[in-house]
Amino acid sequence: MKESKSLSLNLKLNISQMLIANIHLGHKKKFLNVKIKPYLLGYRSNTYILNLTYTLLQFKILTALVINLISFRQKILIVKDRDLFKFRDLLELRNVFFYDKKWIGGVLTNFKKVRHSDKFKSENITFNSLKAMRYMPSLTFFFDADLSHWALMESVNLEIPTSAVIDSNIKLLPYINYPIVGNNKAFESVFLYMHLIRNAALKGKQKELLKILRIV
Repeated sequence: MKESKSLSLNLKLNISQMLIANIHLGHKKKFLNVKIKPYLLGYRSNTYILNLTYTLLQFKILTALVINLISFRQKILIVKDRDLFKFRDLLELRNVFFYDKKWIGGVLTNFKKVRHSDKFKSENITFNSLKAMRYMPSLTFFFDADLSHWALMESVNLEIPTSAVIDSNIKLLPYINYPIVGNNKAFESVFLYMHLIRNAALKGKQKELLKILRIV
């Protein structure tokens, strides 16, 4: 496993970063879940504008959660169904797992049986694939909760805490424990989310190491 020596563990997110990454841009006006209205500033050119003040606070909460979970060697599962952008390499970290294919029913709720199936084995051969995950995650993170609804519902049924990027058109908002208001489609947005999660996970590993050193 190779980790970039030049990687900055910057865990702070600011408005300028999010504007550059187009995180503030929601969907067209005709696509709206009324439950997300509190997170909207309005619309421009027929496109909803998301309130980044919420995003700042929500990412701060998520970052603290990821650091804490990783420091206690808990597992985190990142789900990006039918991945458009290949960012898996950014998350080649122990205890962080990534699933970017069409969801196979029962992966979580019937984990032991499914993970030994031939199809599952052939599609999950990387370091941080689900095949390498020996027990249930303590958090599942979704880039598109609606597209990954089967994975989301399996997490809910197993009472696994959930987090997701919530755009203006999300339908499954009530099932998200830790929502992150933002664009979940733009390349720049997804890239920034992945880097922030990676940096939080690395910070968690540092915290775990410090605990070990104190014991020794």
